[in-house]
Amino acid sequence: MEMLSQYLIHYSDLFQDTEFSDEADFAEWEEGLEQHMADLLEGDVEPSSDLGMLPLDALDPEHLRDFLGWFAVRESSNAELIQAFANVLQAWIKFIYQRGWFSHDEYRTFHEELAEVAPDAVRVARLSRVLFHFVRTGGGVSPRLRGKRFSRFVEGHGRIVEVNSKSIVFDFDNMNEKIGPVLLPQVILEMIEEGDVFDVELGLRDDSWVIVDVGPVYPASVYVEVEEYQGLEKIS
Repeated sequence: MEMLSQYLIHYSDLFQDTEFSDEADFAEWEEGLEQHMADLLEGDVEPSSDLGMLPLDALDPEHLRDFLGWFAVRESSNAELIQAFANVLQAWIKFIYQRGWFSHDEYRTFHEELAEVAPDAVRVARLSRVLFHFVRTGGGVSPRLRGKRFSRFVEGHGRIVEVNSKSIVFDFDNMNEKIGPVLLPQVILEMIEEGDVFDVELGLRDDSWVIVDVGPVYPASVYVEVEEYQGLEKIS
């Protein structure tokens, strides 16, 4: 639950209410942030997990979805740990419901959201770990390409738009071309679903794209392209 608290404090919309009246306020905040980050690096400050008086009705099912399908898989590729998070969250919302703090409809909505995202979160965590070892052991580069220079690199968040019998194809935000195919073993291809988003670096050797480096993988259910995000309505 400590990790959930850190997600809610630092990444959700529940505590992002800082407003600046002028440049002096912003400069003061920025200076304080720099000092706080320096203290964190020195080990002098522990990340805050205090939610204060946050009421339960401020929580939305999407907070738990994004925690499990984005924050947790960003922090760990341990599929067993991600499943344990899901189990604890399900037990927690059941406890809240049994104490009468959630209505039946609220409990059902939270339960269904977790039940939907948990399998995807576990899958992409396992996929991230397999890809990490595959790339680190040189599995991403065929023998005929090893030692040759890359002619091009592409990196960022690449969405899977095609999963074929031997390869995958990426689409990167704000790019007008698809990148691929990228050859992968069948056992890895079976773990990938269209819409998954890789934090990845690809390199082009001759006419072959290979994975040079890879980070977390996110399921489509929690990843939103910049163009898809509408933001909040402006009230004048």
